[in-house]
Amino acid sequence: MLGGWDAIAIGFGVLLGSAGLLVFFVPLIWIISHYSHKVKIERMRLQAQTQGTEALKKELEALRQQFQQMREHNTQFVLSSDNTLNTLRDKVERLEERLSHLEQNTLQQRL
Repeated sequence: MLGGWDAIAIGFGVLLGSAGLLVFFVPLIWIISHYSHKVKIERMRLQAQTQGTEALKKELEALRQQFQQMREHNTQFVLSSDNTLNTLRDKVERLEERLSHLEQNTLQQRL
């Protein structure tokens, strides 16, 4: 069995050993938690950038689709206008032919 001073010395040694461990582990734990926090913040920042990039990609895709729709509408309009112009040209040609025939008939009747 240990005497009184021996127990006190052992207790004091354990206390000093514990304090030594605390002096070593507290800064180590602080460093680990500090860098862990920085890593979390960096991940959150990168995730926010990625989400922003995804939103931008979606917006660009929507603009591409709108542009494609406008191109299709423009093509349809041009084709429709072309058909209308061809129809008008045909009507004018027919009217010119009729007018020409009428003028010829009128001239022949006068002669």
